[in-house]
Amino acid sequence: MKKNFFAKLGLFLFIFGFNSFINLSFANERIVIAGGSLTEIVFALGAGDQVVGVDKTSSYPSKAKQLPQIGYWKLLNIEGILSLKPSLFITLSDAEPDNIISQVTQAKVDVLSLQRVPGTTELLYANIEKIADKLNKQPQGQLLINKIKTNLTKIQEKISNHPNKPKVLFLMSMGGTNSVAGKNTTADALITIAGGENLAKHTSYKTYTAESLIAMDPEIIVLNKHSIEQLGGMEKLNTIAGITETSAYKNHRIIAIDDSYLFGIGPRVDEVAQILYQHFYPQ
Repeated sequence: MKKNFFAKLGLFLFIFGFNSFINLSFANERIVIAGGSLTEIVFALGAGDQVVGVDKTSSYPSKAKQLPQIGYWKLLNIEGILSLKPSLFITLSDAEPDNIISQVTQAKVDVLSLQRVPGTTELLYANIEKIADKLNKQPQGQLLINKIKTNLTKIQEKISNHPNKPKVLFLMSMGGTNSVAGKNTTADALITIAGGENLAKHTSYKTYTAESLIAMDPEIIVLNKHSIEQLGGMEKLNTIAGITETSAYKNHRIIAIDDSYLFGIGPRVDEVAQILYQHFYPQ
């Protein structure tokens, strides 16, 4: 009887000790992240306290901006990453230089490489699941996915009541150059999710002339807040060549959104979709 009791007790202690070791190993991760949307996912899963470094696009939540930076995700260097002594490097698969992922792997650091495109909610859910699995946060991952799906479904139901989609352009103004977001961009994906039609059919970003902007004549123009700051405020929008001739400008349908929404489709996609929807279909 006693032997059986002690055998069961020993098995229990072994399992408890093993699980404690596994949980402790996850809790002791030193995570470095390249990609703003990936940083948001890690924090949304409740693992933000394990993050020791991020790239420049990781501006949300505010705690991420206080962490050491490893540079822009397209201009990473191995020394900056390894100086933070990471145990796990979570990165966009198209981070640059091209050999950065192999360099980190060769340094014996665990790497989780995730796709950035296409900018779809399906890819977002897949990335959440992969990060949640890696961090042993599967229940939190499923809760996050369910929340996003529920909120987006509500928005889609409202969009279905509007037969005509507004014609939209996303404009980025930097140093006097105006670029418009086309396909395979986060901006294009957000416009579509929120029920708009992106007038730009080209791929990635393309410089537009005043004549091109006038010819497109968007009903709504979306800009990132950094572009507004570069211009000197909303009152300086008229300095963008051609914009004053568009329906969007004449009807005061210019929207500014936070830059942090644009660094890949992230876990706040439902939040920004609601913001855009309200502007696309005002009551």
